[in-house]
Amino acid sequence: MVDKPQIVTAQAASAAEANLNDVKSDLDQLRADFTKLLETLGKTAKHSVKGAKGEAESAAGEVGDWAEEQVLTLRESIREQPITACAIAAGVGVILGQILLRR
Repeated sequence: MVDKPQIVTAQAASAAEANLNDVKSDLDQLRADFTKLLETLGKTAKHSVKGAKGEAESAAGEVGDWAEEQVLTLRESIREQPITACAIAAGVGVILGQILLRR
């Protein structure tokens, strides 16, 4: 059986062209939406990084403050009890010396 060639009518061609234009329009809109999405994601990432940076700086400041307080407390303890501080330092020195000599 021989297939008969289909005749494309002007109306069918017009409908196909309209559908093609709709698809093109939808693709253009999709590109625009995707571009906006990428921009939004970029802004969100920047804000997240800035927030994390701020939290890290805050934590570093707190650790620094704590360390300073500990140094001040240690200095005060050494001034109040110098003999005890010397005995502790000597004991730690002996222990470290023994550990290092064994290697």
